[in-house]
Amino acid sequence: MSSPPVCLVFGATGQDGRLVGRRFARGGYAVVGVSRRPPADARRDLGDYRPCFAGMVGDFLASADATAELLGALQPAIIVNVAGMSSVGASFERPMETLLDNGNLNLFILEALRREGSRARYVFASSGEVFGETPAAGAAAGTPWNPRSPYAVSKASAAMMLRNYRDVFGVDAALAHLFPHESPLRPSHFVLPKLARSLVDLRAGRLRCLRLGRTDVVRDWGWAEEYMDALYRQARLPVPVDLVLATGSATSLNAMVDHGMRRLGIAAEGRLAVDPAMVRPADLARSTGDPRETWRAIGWRATCAATAVLDRLIDHAVAAAGEITPPPRRRVAVPVAT
Repeated sequence: MSSPPVCLVFGATGQDGRLVGRRFARGGYAVVGVSRRPPADARRDLGDYRPCFAGMVGDFLASADATAELLGALQPAIIVNVAGMSSVGASFERPMETLLDNGNLNLFILEALRREGSRARYVFASSGEVFGETPAAGAAAGTPWNPRSPYAVSKASAAMMLRNYRDVFGVDAALAHLFPHESPLRPSHFVLPKLARSLVDLRAGRLRCLRLGRTDVVRDWGWAEEYMDALYRQARLPVPVDLVLATGSATSLNAMVDHGMRRLGIAAEGRLAVDPAMVRPADLARSTGDPRETWRAIGWRATCAATAVLDRLIDHAVAAAGEITPPPRRRVAVPVAT
């Protein structure tokens, strides 16, 4: 009996790493995770997802030699890179670190694949942020890039390097342009998990006022587990194809706040304040994706978007706080792009 193909996941202990690792394990792959953390810490961080990983490489310090050695030893069929800095806000404080974090490992993987002539499929987690302000219909894979933050620049530069290695050297690589996607695994400083937790604290009296940055921004929020299923499907296409992973639904942060307050029965008056310290030096008024090409390529569309995502996060925050469950969620249909 032949051994199962190996899927190597860089950034295995983060939200996307755990979810995509589980998806590939369910697809019959032997999933090996890679983390900068010590092995024992990395295995602990996997939590309930640990059984999905056939192995874990810890203490990984990215370099050209270390990356080439790892790929040579494991001979993966698929490589997924969801590692690196993922916070747009933090990138304004640490721009150089962001550029190196999101660029170096990507380059080391590409160069290792080029040198070995490997036919492993490589998928790099790009971001919807690379497009900058998006048109009303949302950004598609061919929409021009106009990054507005150090994070977006880091993702765009890494994505351009990947496209160059693919076009010039024939490396089998693809970009997944991921728009915001959430789950309870997401760190609490991201806006929707923070909003859900803060609303629960507001209702319980542990918080007097909800403080946010700009609330007029429009975003395309989806559910992370669905996005990692899309990435799995993308990685298994016969040829590498760049795709936008998004819901196609545009919702303002103001609308999300209003929805959450209604859901928890919170009187909105005087309970929301804009904190100047949370306003970014540059922010996108609108960032939404157009998933129509993705549907045609892999038969995938999101079923959970915007307020439905927030509902799930609120349910988790309520359960974590040990409080009374809010009223049942009303099912919200995701608009279908045509």
